[in-house]
Amino acid sequence: MQDKFQADVDIIASISAVSSILDVVCQMTGMGFAAVARVTEGRWIACAVKDEIAFGLAAGDELPVETTICHEIRQLPAPVVIESVSTDERYSTHQTPLMYGFQSYVSFPIHLPDGEFFGTLCAIDPLPRSLRSAQTILTFKLFAELIGQHLEGARKLAQTQRLLEERRDWERQQRVVQREMIHRMKNTLTMVQAVVTQSLRNATSLEDAARLVSDRIHALGRAQDILTEHRWETADIHEVVQAAIAPHADGEHRFLISGDTAALTAQQSMGLALALHELSTNATKYGALSSAQGRIHISWTVSVDRALMFLWQEVGGPAVDAPTRTGFGTRLTERVVPFYFDGKAQLDYAPSGVRYEMTGTL
Repeated sequence: MQDKFQADVDIIASISAVSSILDVVCQMTGMGFAAVARVTEGRWIACAVKDEIAFGLAAGDELPVETTICHEIRQLPAPVVIESVSTDERYSTHQTPLMYGFQSYVSFPIHLPDGEFFGTLCAIDPLPRSLRSAQTILTFKLFAELIGQHLEGARKLAQTQRLLEERRDWERQQRVVQREMIHRMKNTLTMVQAVVTQSLRNATSLEDAARLVSDRIHALGRAQDILTEHRWETADIHEVVQAAIAPHADGEHRFLISGDTAALTAQQSMGLALALHELSTNATKYGALSSAQGRIHISWTVSVDRALMFLWQEVGGPAVDAPTRTGFGTRLTERVVPFYFDGKAQLDYAPSGVRYEMTGTL
């Protein structure tokens, strides 16, 4: 294998979330083989593989690119979803399913943020599978985007290393950049892994797991968009709050927001975005957003010594019943998110409306 392609395999191997992504793909779809592949005009190389059907490929192995559907995806580029080859008008006589013996297939292109095509996130199975649900399509799309973002980060890190090694007077800056980028990537991947693991653990079905994973990663993605605009340094708390509640704002004046200007770290931003997603989702199902009269007051204050007091208060909704079990959302809002603020939080299911209060330090 050429060095530049081995580097791509190594980069994918260094992204620990890829293994979790392939696990979720197989569990969500019921398919037995999933992979991240590097695809060029002349090469198809497996960078990461989950194989439960003895397909016989491992990371670093290759297929003749012209025998793959991924080759066609590179030329389009657009996803391909086949639930049943035998009944698919386009692919029932296609050479690839006949050659490799699969009946179901899904593959999404992986692009870097600058638009460069890297390869595909794909899965196959010898049996027909249901693959066209909105949750499945959105989850594949988000996973492909997530892999592309981290590929770009890893490539930039490698490029930075090469440049700084050539200039000894920048050695100190090199160490700082390396530590900071690795820290950010690890924090993001750790959070993604926690979301995936806990969603699967608490889901009642594969469909429920797919929806939970998709919604929560989408919430993280909105926070990441804000951080990207600010070069991953800090994010304005107003922007984080507005982005997190936007999908749930079904009319004017449903959310009443007020608070001091403040900057959040990357972890604080993503943590708060996840907490607001969980609170908004519950409010839509059971709380203030489930009735036309319901409203949610979101407010916060920041003192001169950077102490934060954040409040979520639901009013005007139906009477609230406390949940009978503690789920991931409750643990997230009461334990995980306050940790990023060195603080504490309490979720109160008062009959008049859910109240969430968090105190901490910025």
